[in-house]
Amino acid sequence: MRRKSVGALLSALVFPGVGQYYLGRRTRALLFLAPAAIAAILYFNFALDQANTVADQLLSGKMAMDPAAIEAQLAHAPTPFSVTLAGIVFAVCYVGSIVEALIARPEA
Repeated sequence: MRRKSVGALLSALVFPGVGQYYLGRRTRALLFLAPAAIAAILYFNFALDQANTVADQLLSGKMAMDPAAIEAQLAHAPTPFSVTLAGIVFAVCYVGSIVEALIARPEA
């Protein structure tokens, strides 16, 4: 398997930027890794807050232990623009790191 293919697979299956690091492109790896990590932290922090809110309501008895009620609560919860933007940033870093690993020329 070619090194470029391995780099693309690492970026696709591990985390954006890992393939560039494997290929020796440290600066490019950081350009994909840093924004993707910040976006992932922001996105998962929001998901954790939502889960804690639902768990608190379930434990206090304000919400029935019914999957339909839980789904309805989560479906009506507004998603902040920052979380939507974090998802977009992560997707762009993900796809960009795979494509970059496949098509970029090796650094001299």
